[in-house]
Amino acid sequence: MGLAASQARFLSLTARKSDLEFNAQQVNQDRMRLARETETLFEEYLKLKVPSPYPIDATHPDANGNGLADLYESDQMAYEAEVSRINALTEGYHSQDRVLEINLKNLETQQKEVQTEIDSVKKVIDKNIEMTFKTFA
Repeated sequence: MGLAASQARFLSLTARKSDLEFNAQQVNQDRMRLARETETLFEEYLKLKVPSPYPIDATHPDANGNGLADLYESDQMAYEAEVSRINALTEGYHSQDRVLEINLKNLETQQKEVQTEIDSVKKVIDKNIEMTFKTFA
């Protein structure tokens, strides 16, 4: 490979490496966003009021104003629904994070491959320069 072709290949590989680094940064930013959203969910979880069965006989009229409903049971159902919602969202965030982690590992592998090829092309360029100076010196 000639010096000009080697230099063009080197520039192409450098651009590819920069692109891979940029993509890796975007994946890391997405992972940070998921971490912040998970933190928000945990804060919501900590703020939930855990229902207490005492007093058991505490009652209130239902939505239609007819009869009485047990406050503890309605509070418990609302609490469990909120916990289920938070758990479902958290699991979704975890699965998204696993996908992003796999993408990041793939990008890192590609970066290593490109870096190996860059090193190889640098050696070819150095060899071409050395041979040129020996020939014309």
